[in-house]
Amino acid sequence: MQALWQDKKDREVGMKKIPVIIDCDPGHDDMVALVLALGNSRLDVKAVTNVAGNKVMEKVVRNTLNILNYCGVKREVAAGARRPLVREYLRTDTEGAHGISGLDGFDFPEENPLRCSDRTAIEVMAEVLRTSEEKVTLIATGPLTNLGLLIRAFPELCREKVERISLMGGTCHYILTKPFMEFNVFMDAEASKIVFGSGLPITMFGYDVTYNTLLELDFLKKLEKVGNRTGHMVSSLLQAFYQLHNKAWMEVEGCPVHDACAVAGVIDPSIVTESERMYVEIPTEPGPLSGATICDYAHRSGKPANVEVVFKMDRDRFQDMILDSVRALA
Repeated sequence: MQALWQDKKDREVGMKKIPVIIDCDPGHDDMVALVLALGNSRLDVKAVTNVAGNKVMEKVVRNTLNILNYCGVKREVAAGARRPLVREYLRTDTEGAHGISGLDGFDFPEENPLRCSDRTAIEVMAEVLRTSEEKVTLIATGPLTNLGLLIRAFPELCREKVERISLMGGTCHYILTKPFMEFNVFMDAEASKIVFGSGLPITMFGYDVTYNTLLELDFLKKLEKVGNRTGHMVSSLLQAFYQLHNKAWMEVEGCPVHDACAVAGVIDPSIVTESERMYVEIPTEPGPLSGATICDYAHRSGKPANVEVVFKMDRDRFQDMILDSVRALA
C-alpha cells in the first residue's frame, strides 16, 4: 500500500528539494541515515541536531562531526538535550550494540576541522523553521527529547512550519526485549508523549518495519566495492554493527539500519509498501508499560488516529537508495 501521506503536488513538481532537520544520536544506524540523507538530491538537510541517547552528548557530537567530515559534507551540528525531560539518563559506557564509542568499527582521522555550533539544538531548529519558505520535515532517529522541547517552546511555530515528523521509534507487534518497548521512545517517554500528542503529522518507522528491512551481508560488500571513502566507512561500520548487534541483542540474518528507514520514507514515500493510520499512546505512569508504544491496531479505542505506522518497505529500492547516496559522497 502506498504511504497515505504522499504529497501529490510535490510529486508533480519533480525534483523540488525537501527541507529537513535530522535529530540523531549516532550510532551505526544513524550513520547510515545521515549518509542516505546527505547524499540524496531530494533532501535539503538544513541542520543536524544531537540528543543524548545511544551515548552521552560528547560522544554523539563527536560521532556526528566525524561522519560529516569523512563524507566531505559541512552542516551546522548543534548539541541538544543531555538527559530526558523527567527521567534519569541511564546509558553507560558499556559496549552495547554500538560499542564503547557509540560508533565502534572504524578509525576516523584524529584531526577534524568541523566544530559543534555555539547554538543549542532548539535554537537551530526554531531558526530553520522561522526562515524556511517551505514547511520543514523533522527526521528524528534518537530519543524525542529535543522534539518534545521544541513543540513545548514553540507550539505555534511547529503547527505552522512543520510538514511532518518522520521518526524511528516504537513498535506495534515486533518484540525485541519487552512487548511494546523500543529504545528511543522508552528512553524519554515524557517527551515521546508530547510528540505523539502534538497533533502534528507523524510517521512511525518502528521495529515492525526495521527488522523486515535488513541489509544482507552481500550488500555490505557492495558498499565496499563503490570504491570511495564513504563506501569504505559505511561497509566497515555496518560489518562491525552486525557483530555487535547480534552479540548484544539477538541474532538476525542481516544488518538492521533502523534509522535510515525514517529517511528513506521522506525521500520517496512510495517506498513504503504497507502502513496503517492508528491511534498510538505513550503511557508515562509507573508500571510495566511506562514508555511503551500502545498501538490501537484493532481500532477499538474510539480515539482518532494520530500516527501512520509503517510495517513494510521495498528493501531492494531501499538498498539502491543507500548505494546511490554513498556514490554521491566523497
